[in-house]
Parts: sequence; C-alpha cells; structure tokens
Amino acid sequence: MPSGSTHGWGVAGEYLEREIAKLPPIEGVTLHCMTSTLAPRNREAWNRINIGYCFFENSVEILNYTRQAARTWDFIVAGSKWCEYQLRIGGVQNTCTILQGIDPENFYPAPLPPDDRFVVFSGGKFEFRKSQDIVIAAMKVFMERHRDAWLSCSWGNQWPFSVATMASSPFISYRDDPENFLNTPERTIIENGMDRSRVMVNPLIPNPEMRRIFAGTHLGLFPNRCEGGNNMVMCEYMACGRAVIASNTSGHADVIDDQGAYPLFSYRPMVVGGGGAPVTSVWEEPSLEEVLVGLEWAYAHRDELPVKGAAAAQAMQKLSWSSAARQFHYLAAKLANQAEIARLRGA
Repeated sequence: MPSGSTHGWGVAGEYLEREIAKLPPIEGVTLHCMTSTLAPRNREAWNRINIGYCFFENSVEILNYTRQAARTWDFIVAGSKWCEYQLRIGGVQNTCTILQGIDPENFYPAPLPPDDRFVVFSGGKFEFRKSQDIVIAAMKVFMERHRDAWLSCSWGNQWPFSVATMASSPFISYRDDPENFLNTPERTIIENGMDRSRVMVNPLIPNPEMRRIFAGTHLGLFPNRCEGGNNMVMCEYMACGRAVIASNTSGHADVIDDQGAYPLFSYRPMVVGGGGAPVTSVWEEPSLEEVLVGLEWAYAHRDELPVKGAAAAQAMQKLSWSSAARQFHYLAAKLANQAEIARLRGA
C-alpha cells in the first residue's frame, strides 16, 4: 500500500496496514493497491493468494482491463458499489465493496462556529472531476447575495496533469500554468472575480490536522462529478458533525442520504473524452442552479444544520479503518481456507 498523510491512497494505506497488523497473520495472502490498469502496484509482492483494492472513475476505459484482471486476481475489492458494478459489467465475479474509514480520534463532532459568518467548506484536490469549478461559480453568486458568506477551501493538488483537467469547465475561466500549478486554485478564484477577502485558501496539511479547518465552517459543498470511493475528505468532514450539499451518484451514493446531507438530484450525463480522443467514462454533472438553491436553503434554515450534522456524524461512526481491516481479514481467511480445502482434496 502507498503511504502519506496528504493524499487519499497514502492515508488509506497507512491506516489499513496499521489495523491489519493488529489481526492474526494469514500466511500466503497479500492485499495489494491496484493501478489504473488493475495491475498490482508492487509486482514483487505477488503471493500465493492475492486480493486487489481499487478505485477508479474511468468506467468505460476500465473495461479494457477487467477481463484480464478477473483471470489474474483471486479477488478484487472495490472502493464503492459503483466501482463494483463496473467490475461486474466487465466480467469480474469475485468482487465486493469495502468502504474507506475515518479515524474517530481525529474526526469527531465539533461545535458550529458563531453565526456572524456563514462559512462553506469545499475540499478535495483541485480538478474537473471534483467540481471545484461548480463551487467557484455557485459561491461567487452566493457571496454576492450575502455579505456574510465565506468560502473555506482545501484544494491542494500535487499532480499538474490533474489540475489541468479544469480546462474542461463550462462554468469558469481557467488558465493553465504547469510551472506554478500549486498556486492555481487561488489564482483561479481571483481571476473569476470572487471576493478574495472572504475566501480562505488553506494550504496542504497532514490529514490529522484537517479537523481544525472543518471546525471553522458551517456547511460542506461536494458537487463532485464522479467518485470511485466514498470520498474520504467528505466523510471526515461529516464525522465532525457537519451537513453537506453533495452529489449522491457514483461513490457518494454509499454515504449520502437526506438525513445528514442535502443530496443533489438533477444531473446531466457527461461523456469524458471523445472529439478524436478515446471515451474514458460517463459521469453525471450536477446542476449549478440546484447547488445555488441548496446553498440558499441551508443559509435560510441554518437552524437545521446542528440536527443534520449530528445525523451525519452518527452515520460516519459506521465507517472505521478497523472495520475495513476486519472485512479484508475475513476475506483473506476465507480465501486461504478455500485454497487449503482445494489442496487437501487434490492430495
């Protein structure tokens, strides 16, 4: 598994390794991070029995690899039911879903800040798929209507090719700058006419420190076009007792309901690629107008936010890295037992 505290795979990898290490070892079984082609990230770690863990958003392109993956892996675990569904379409039968967890020691309910401001949080690496362009377009209008509205964003992105996908946005003006890509989110905010004095652009910080940023906000905004997982940042935010306006498609569908969130329901199918380039996926683009309606409702009914936030925090208690580790461990034990029975019968 990858490691690191400022990107999703790294956080997931470290937690899973830590929690799985607490459980009895199962010889001959390895859990692998899978690449974008459903290959093992570290081929040297190939074992007698191999379980792959995958997240992807390229629902069309992935079909180029699913048949081979079904023959190669003993079992493939998807990070969302949406990913599992794509795998099954592609012929993978030995598959299930295990959601990413949250660390309750780092992410737990915090009191809402004072009402002298209405602070909206947006998180996730700055790219077209995560829809920060919709956030910018919606918040620009919303902040012009309400002088007490602020935006707090954590959009750090360490991969310039990913930042450059924002050029596809129909909602904002975007100028690519590969040499200064780390400053692109702040520059894009300014170039699209937002009131910079009411936008908090948070730096890339270690995962455990994010609760401090979450605690200074009232509402989360996650109109993501596609998520291969349950969106770790969003779930950690909700675990801090915060309601969100969020898309309820792809990986978000595993955790978003109307108890702890304001789900978005209007979408436009979006073909990713084409125009001479290969089609890689079909995503669902939320309605900018519906996002604005949601912001206005939450602003006018902010007395709902503590109740919604409490429901969100309670729902996130079902997600834990220890639970994810136990699910992987159970699967590993089952596969090992099946292999041993097959060996004995063969003998």
